[in-house]
Amino acid sequence: MSVGIDHPNFEKIYAEVQQFYARHIQLMDEGRAEEAALTFAEDAFMLSPPKIAEPIRGRAELGARLREAADTLSAEGVRYRRCHTMMTVEPQPDGRLFVRAYVQVVRTRGGESVLHAMCVCEDVLVREDGELKVRERVVTRDDCS
Repeated sequence: MSVGIDHPNFEKIYAEVQQFYARHIQLMDEGRAEEAALTFAEDAFMLSPPKIAEPIRGRAELGARLREAADTLSAEGVRYRRCHTMMTVEPQPDGRLFVRAYVQVVRTRGGESVLHAMCVCEDVLVREDGELKVRERVVTRDDCS
């Protein structure tokens, strides 16, 4: 059961979620893998077929994979910019937040920017020590579904 936009603090929650994603995505796009990993819950998991067909589990594993990806992109001279748009936020009675958004991934290399992927990102956010963290993430690419 979703509490939805009639939640008494919905505007505040939505603004907090927007700020969370701005920071979270910028850390990833800037290759700051260790800091980005800290925006995931300790017991987080992520799935993004076909590239990530088996779930990545836990903050440490996510951090290692983020570092590997950042190093590979840097070595190739590639930069990604993820544009997180059309976001819906559904506060749940237990305090979790279900967030669904479209994500455009723009790939830049050698002065040329192209749309790399168009995705739907579905996250479950939780609070750890008062801060929002991604507990669950499932990313579905439009060209793979």
